[in-house]
Amino acid sequence: MTDPVDRDGRVPALVRLTVDLSALRDNYRRVASVGERTAAVVKANAYGLGAARVVETLRREGCGDFFVATLSEGVLLRAVNRDANIFVLSGPVDEESAFAMVRHALTPVLNDPTQLRWWRAHRETPAAVHVDTGMHRLGFDYRSFSASVFDGFNVGLVLSHLACADDPAHPMNERQVARFESIRSLFPDAVGSLANSAGALSGMASGMTRAGIALYGGNPFATRPNPMATVAILESRVIALRTVAAGEPIGYAATYTTAQETRVAVLGVGYADGFPRGVSRDARVAYGANRLPVVGRVSMDLLHVDASTVGREIALGDWVEIFGHTIGIDETAAWAGTISYELLTRLGARVARNYTGS
Repeated sequence: MTDPVDRDGRVPALVRLTVDLSALRDNYRRVASVGERTAAVVKANAYGLGAARVVETLRREGCGDFFVATLSEGVLLRAVNRDANIFVLSGPVDEESAFAMVRHALTPVLNDPTQLRWWRAHRETPAAVHVDTGMHRLGFDYRSFSASVFDGFNVGLVLSHLACADDPAHPMNERQVARFESIRSLFPDAVGSLANSAGALSGMASGMTRAGIALYGGNPFATRPNPMATVAILESRVIALRTVAAGEPIGYAATYTTAQETRVAVLGVGYADGFPRGVSRDARVAYGANRLPVVGRVSMDLLHVDASTVGREIALGDWVEIFGHTIGIDETAAWAGTISYELLTRLGARVARNYTGS
């Protein structure tokens, strides 16, 4: 059985993600302009936008360094990028994975003594060392750190991760910078990497910046307006229109009741596509410049919208913006009680991905 196709030979979709590669390039340039060397974090399929296209675009901007989370992500990326520097943040999980990293020319981020032991057989091959400067997630503890255990290893990069960079005034940032610099000085021939998107844009850039959410248009700051261009636009089609009388419930569990006669548009998007089931009653989508309230409970495949303000203007098959230029992704994330990172990485496989500005 084959999928139905339209006149152009494409499979029609009810949900589409448009990725503006021109905006992606602009965002990379903005972050790169404040740093010495800027890497791109492309884990989780480039935050759901498609790692192959994102890396291809950024390579043309001169980006040569990319970070992934896992060995499998690194292997997939290496298959389409023969000469990029690819760092694996999780490091090896056993001796076999260490060997696989060598085979695929991937640079492990070594996080603890056990991983260092697994890498000893490959110690002449470049590796990165992660130092925990206070986040207590991954990395060698800065308090007991000894550079001597790395004697004979080819350490090309020393990195740590800022816990509170989205709030530049947070005192944790200053403490982590000081701790990192004390360790960084022990590896004079290695590149240092501490700043993420927010760190670089707030003046903490040095060595290699690891740019993540800012590349994809999310706000890297919790306390400032978003300085980045919109890259991801998520839209869904109207698949049903109905007029509902006053006093009628809408959706599962009858959590919403119409206060007056309401023009309801049903969109072909739901939590199976990544639109969170738990969005608040403040949630909005956009039809043109019109912000329309989400009503009723989000279901697996469908979403109810109060389209009364656009009346008969809205029609079956029309595209409605879930987030993008009119509804910011961080705004949608806030309604869902989450962050833009999660919205992007949760986008489902049936969301059609289209690219513009290449």
